[in-house]
Amino acid sequence: MIGTAPSRHQRFPGPLPPRWAGSLLGLCLAACGGSSHTPSDALPTIVTAAFSGASATPSPGDTLLLFFSEQVALSPGALVTNADLVLSGSATLGNVTVPPSLLSPNTVSVTLGSGVDFVPDSTTVTLGPGNDAVRDTLGQLGTGGPPITIGTSDGVLPTIANVTIANIDDALNGTGPAGGTLQIPSNGWTLDVAYSDNGAIATGQTQVTASVTVNTTSGPQAPGTNLRPFLTELSANNTAATYRVPASVSFPLGPVTLSCVVVDVSGLGSAASTFAATVGAFTDQLRPFETSVNPQQVWFLDFARDVEAFTTSSISGGVSVDIVGFANTRSDFEDLLHVLGLLTETPNPSTCTNLVLTRFKQNLLDDLANLYSEANVAFTLTQPGGSFGGNPSVPYNSFGYSQISIAGSASSPGVLGVAIFDPSNTTQNDDTRTDFGASQIRLGIFLHTIVDAGMGPPASSAFRLTFSPFAESLGGVEIGTAADGLDGERLLGNLPADPRSAQIDAALADLARFTAVVTAHECGHSVGLVQNGAMPVGLYGNDVANFPGSSDGHIRTAALFPPGAINVMSPALSYSLAINPATAFNKLNLAYLREQVFYGN
Repeated sequence: MIGTAPSRHQRFPGPLPPRWAGSLLGLCLAACGGSSHTPSDALPTIVTAAFSGASATPSPGDTLLLFFSEQVALSPGALVTNADLVLSGSATLGNVTVPPSLLSPNTVSVTLGSGVDFVPDSTTVTLGPGNDAVRDTLGQLGTGGPPITIGTSDGVLPTIANVTIANIDDALNGTGPAGGTLQIPSNGWTLDVAYSDNGAIATGQTQVTASVTVNTTSGPQAPGTNLRPFLTELSANNTAATYRVPASVSFPLGPVTLSCVVVDVSGLGSAASTFAATVGAFTDQLRPFETSVNPQQVWFLDFARDVEAFTTSSISGGVSVDIVGFANTRSDFEDLLHVLGLLTETPNPSTCTNLVLTRFKQNLLDDLANLYSEANVAFTLTQPGGSFGGNPSVPYNSFGYSQISIAGSASSPGVLGVAIFDPSNTTQNDDTRTDFGASQIRLGIFLHTIVDAGMGPPASSAFRLTFSPFAESLGGVEIGTAADGLDGERLLGNLPADPRSAQIDAALADLARFTAVVTAHECGHSVGLVQNGAMPVGLYGNDVANFPGSSDGHIRTAALFPPGAINVMSPALSYSLAINPATAFNKLNLAYLREQVFYGN
């Protein structure tokens, strides 16, 4: 539920009653479970190699840097010589007499000896069957692997700045002060890596390994195996990469640690960066949009509620929008558009009326589609078949859709929206009811709250500046009654741009955007946002200590948004915040909607 607070005309905080949502603004990488080391751990192999010397030709005392697929250890007293490696052609390391050293957990430095002879950027190298020097952390000696061309080091190792899942911010992914562990399905989520280097990154050589055995179409991949060839690359450039775990790859249930390494084009590898999460059983009870019966979650937007009418009266500095407690055969939603001057009765411009309603509703659908981008959710203006039969909620698989009213006033003053809170979206919900619960509460979106508040003072508010040109009670000219008679053409876009066209476009776009944010928030409650507690129990709802301003069923993450924008599931909203194009679901909430993470067990 969302409500008003001082200033009565701009701010709308709303506490959530237990078990129902209101307020308009109402992972570590652990993927697996079971047997972590079956089959046995992958053997270390050379991923990149780079020559580092005073000139372009290798000389005794120069170094060869070998970067391995996993963390390695060196056998005490053992040298890395020609017997440990396979070099192409007649290449040689020379007479190596200096013990190798570890420059990083994955990087071995070999000091070249007298007689060294190879050609950087041409000679290839791989571990040989005689290797007795390089082992992994389990003690397994490395051997084999594809031949790797020895590059020329640029002297600067690339660095990884961040690894996360579903692009979730550190504050919400379990690595920040709020704690918790992301719970993810066996596949379907993305791994996001951010990095930097003084030159270019060899994106094709990025290493992604797991601490557990991962099943693929090529069979089980042992812990430490590079999984990047099995992942779907969504993007990869010199600063960041995103990989999706496709349906053909399956992480086992339980905790997993993912390890990422990036390599630059000179052959130098970064230190490994890890992320831990837990892979959970993605059952129908926990999956928000399971598809065994319905292909997706459908929301019907109902504009038909007619339980009241509205008049206006003057107040100091503005107008009050007063409720008249009777139906008038016109929807409460359209009544409010008349108050705003977006619709008019005199003369009867049926063409303008239809154009305004069509434009507003299409804008609303477009905004909702953007807010729920990539979520398996659709919004419709046409009611699907079937009836709730008087029930506020029915089992998810027994019915084809949920519904919500976009209407007039709330049961309590100052509330922008109220919806049924449905953890993990286990039911289809009827948020059009006017008699919910023992208190007979109205559910839905209540535009009277913002219209009444917005038409009050100050005259310089974003709301007043947008709608005063049309609201008759504020001295405006209703759409359809312009002296030139051209509002219909303006709505159709048939005229050159003029100030009134711009005002009409802004009013319809901004009211639709505001309505979309409120609707996204309330529908969010009815599909499981925002469960209290840290992951994997919840999505950090009510975590006031780490996210100030949060409340029961809501999370405010102001630091994660640019100034003037807000998380859709915040407990407080203003008109200006809602219409800001950067206002959106925070990345954890969006990852839940995209079924890349989930809560509960």
